[in-house]
Amino acid sequence: MSKTAEQNNNLTCLVQINDENRLFEVYENEDLRWLSIDGCVQTAMSLERPDALMFPHMLFMVLPLNVMDNVSHALELGLGGGGLLRHLSTHFPKIQIEVVEYESAVIELYQRHFNPQQNKHTIHCMDARQFMSNLNSKPFDLIFVDVFDSEQPVPFMFEPDFYQDLKKQVNNTGWIVLNTVLTSQAHLEQLHKILSETFSGTTIYGYKAEQFANFVWLISLDNTRLDPIWRAQALFELKL
Repeated sequence: MSKTAEQNNNLTCLVQINDENRLFEVYENEDLRWLSIDGCVQTAMSLERPDALMFPHMLFMVLPLNVMDNVSHALELGLGGGGLLRHLSTHFPKIQIEVVEYESAVIELYQRHFNPQQNKHTIHCMDARQFMSNLNSKPFDLIFVDVFDSEQPVPFMFEPDFYQDLKKQVNNTGWIVLNTVLTSQAHLEQLHKILSETFSGTTIYGYKAEQFANFVWLISLDNTRLDPIWRAQALFELKL
C-alpha cells in the first residue's frame, strides 16, 4: 500500500492502493471526493453534503421509498463509495441496512474516506452471489443491487438463479432495485428477458440516466405504483 498527497490544479490524490493487480484511488478537489477503481470512477461524495445523491441514476434508485410504508430492513449488494448508504442513513435513519462488498480495499476506503458521520452498519466482505445463495434470514423490505467489475457487468447478473434468490429474500410487498451498466443492446435484451420471466406477476420500471450508461430497473413485487410524475419519466412500465 502506498499513500500520496499530490496537489495539481486543486486536485489531491488522498490514497492509492494496489491490491491483487487492481488499483484503488481516492481523489478530491474543493467540492468533491471520489473513488476510482482501475481508472474508472465509481462514486463521488460532496464534501459539504455527504448525504447528497451525486448522480442522476441514484435518484431513480431511491424512488420506491416514496411509496413504501414501514421499511425496516434493507440490503445493499455493492458498497462502492457508500453514496446510497450515506443518503439512506441520513434521510431514513430507522432502516436497518446490511451491505455486501467483495473488495476489502473498498470497505477500508469507505470507512476512512467516505463515512464522515461514522455510521455503523453491518458490512459483509464476501461475494454477493455467494451471499445470496447461502442467505437464510427474514426477508428484506428492499434490496439494492449495485455491483460492478470496473466497466464490465459481473457474470452472475445474467444468471436466472441469482434473481430467483433475490425474489426469495424480499417480502411480498417489497422492491428490488438494480443499477446496471450495460453498453450493448444484447445485454439489455438478455437481462430484460430474465427479469420478465423471473418476476411474473410484478411491475417493472426502467429508467435511463441521460448522458450516463446506467440503466436502473425497479421491481415492485406487489405492483405498487410509483408517483405519476416519476412514472412519466420511465422508459417503460411493465405489468407482467
